[in-house]
This record gives sequence, structure tokens and C-alpha cells, in this order.
Amino acid sequence: MKKQFGVIGLGRFGTAVAKNLENLGYPVLAIDKDRNLIDSIKDSVSFADIVDSTDPEALEAAGIKNCDTVIVAVGDVESSILVSLILEEFGIKNIIAKAGSAIHGRVLRKIGVKEVIFPEEDMGIRVANKITSANILDYISISPEVDILDYKATKKLSGKTLREHALRNRFGVNVVGIRRNEEVIVSPSAEEKIEEGDELFLIGKTADLLDFKKEFEG
Repeated sequence: MKKQFGVIGLGRFGTAVAKNLENLGYPVLAIDKDRNLIDSIKDSVSFADIVDSTDPEALEAAGIKNCDTVIVAVGDVESSILVSLILEEFGIKNIIAKAGSAIHGRVLRKIGVKEVIFPEEDMGIRVANKITSANILDYISISPEVDILDYKATKKLSGKTLREHALRNRFGVNVVGIRRNEEVIVSPSAEEKIEEGDELFLIGKTADLLDFKKEFEG
């Protein structure tokens, strides 16, 4: 049975997360108290409900307890903390919440939120990386903190196999494809040797991809 995700708060961030999860094949329960926001997303997700997320009974009635993971994307700090507390009391173990500041993030972690996301900060990292490196051809965001990086191999990367570089062990990133001239190598083997100018498609967390970039451009 596929995991079910809940997304509470349908601003730009919450809407993007909900639609992307649904597009990846996971059923999503989208919740917001704004009817217009629910109307705009109801055809793009499995379930959508108009709910005051600070009301425990209303949240339970909407089916939030059926979700394996819940993303709290509520903009208001007080509501964000209250909703996270309610989810914690419901016994939902995998709570991910958006935070607008370091203090907000610290409070969320204190009350049991498993993962705190800073969308603006993460986007800033992506943009800064792209505009300061001629080797980064593109960033493709597939979740709030996971990207696919389209990267032109530097001289420092060339001449060694993927096994020798051990990118997964060293940085937590995986090479899922290589474009070499007109050829595209999908799921390259560990013995594939990188050539200077190869176009590498790497998947990993935003911060891990930054560490990779620093190593091979430093």
C-alpha cells in the first residue's frame, strides 16, 4: 500500500508540495480553511477538504490520522506550532513543517517535528549555486529539499570511475545519468569512467549537492 501524505496549508509552497507528491504517484490529502484554495487544487490531488487545521476534531474527521507523513505549510507561526502539536498528539510520527525563521524552527523541533524546512533559504542556495557556477547547467527541484543537478564534469572529476569517486558515500548524491556527446547513459555502472565535459545528472539533497560542487570546483 502506498504511503499517504497530508499537506496542511495551501500557499505557494504547500500547493507545490501537494501537486508534486500527487504527480509522483502518492495519494495526497490537501487541507486549508480557504475555500478558494481548496477549489483550485481539488482536481489535482486525491483528497481536498476545507478544514480549520487548529481544530483537532475537524482534522481527525478529515482523515489526517490516515496519513503516514504530514507536511505543515501553514504561514502563521502560532497556527503552525499549534497544528504541529495536534499532529504530535495524534501520534503521527513523520511531521515535516515549514519555518520562517531559526527561532520558529527551533520551537518546531522541540515539540517533535521530525524535519524543518526553510523554503526561502533553500531556494536561495539553489539560485546562488546556479549563478556562480558555469558548470551547473540546471537545477530541477523534485521536493522541498531534494534536487536533480545537471552538471558539466570538471577536469577534477574526469579520469576516474564512479566507484573511485564514491559520490554516494562521500556526499550522499547519486549519478542517475550521463550525457556524453549524443549518447545518454542511464543508470551508469560503478565502472563508468567520467570524461571532462560529460553532463552528469545527480540527485541528492540541496545541501549535499552544494558540498559536491565545492569539492570539485574548489
